[in-house]
Amino acid sequence: MLLDKFVFDGEPAQVRRVRAWVRERLAAAEEVPDEVAADVVLIAGELAANAVRHARGPVRALLTCADSAVWIGVEDAGGAAWFDPAAPDVAPVGTGLALVAACSRRRGHFHRADGGKTVWAEIPIGT
Repeated sequence: MLLDKFVFDGEPAQVRRVRAWVRERLAAAEEVPDEVAADVVLIAGELAANAVRHARGPVRALLTCADSAVWIGVEDAGGAAWFDPAAPDVAPVGTGLALVAACSRRRGHFHRADGGKTVWAEIPIGT
């Protein structure tokens, strides 16, 4: 099991660092196939970009890898509400969360007691 976190500034240039961090951590987790790792890196970038664009910093990426799935989440200090990617007509901009929905088994968000929120996705390992 791999469990790690990466704190980054809420700046657009930091999204690239989040993707690199996820790529590096999943490479160390030999049980994650390359195609799954590619999806997780893509999702991590989308979640990080949304947090940078719509929320307040600092921001933290969370990564958990277990036997059957990889879980990626991005925590922020609060900001714009999460929207349901199944209803794209109400999306504030872009299609990032629709892409996350297409590449994950489950996804969602929760508001934390500190006023922040966590947006997350779960990607299965194997069939």
